[in-house]
Amino acid sequence: MVAGSGCLTLNPGIDLTTQNSTVFHDVSSSGEWANGRLVGTLSLTPNATTDQGVSQINVVAADGETFYTTPVDSGQSNVSIMAPTNGTATIVAVNTVNGTVVETRNATITGDTVI
Repeated sequence: MVAGSGCLTLNPGIDLTTQNSTVFHDVSSSGEWANGRLVGTLSLTPNATTDQGVSQINVVAADGETFYTTPVDSGQSNVSIMAPTNGTATIVAVNTVNGTVVETRNATITGDTVI
């Protein structure tokens, strides 16, 4: 259960379109949350950190503010992320060595809202 904005969200999750992605393979959430953040696991494609050079994942909230940032090690295939508990977020894969955005995907935070 997630509380936010006067509502209660049951069974929260994260939906992320990964079709034709060179970086993102899948995302999952156990429905756990902490301090208004939904905990998720982002699976990367096998060559995301090597061929694509991904070294950081940013989660950007709907208001454009960076919500969460985590480094990614070379060869790493799973990354723990935190997402806002309602609405949408943007997941950004970054190459911090050359300062480029490798790929961006929109994520939708799902759940059953109870007022």
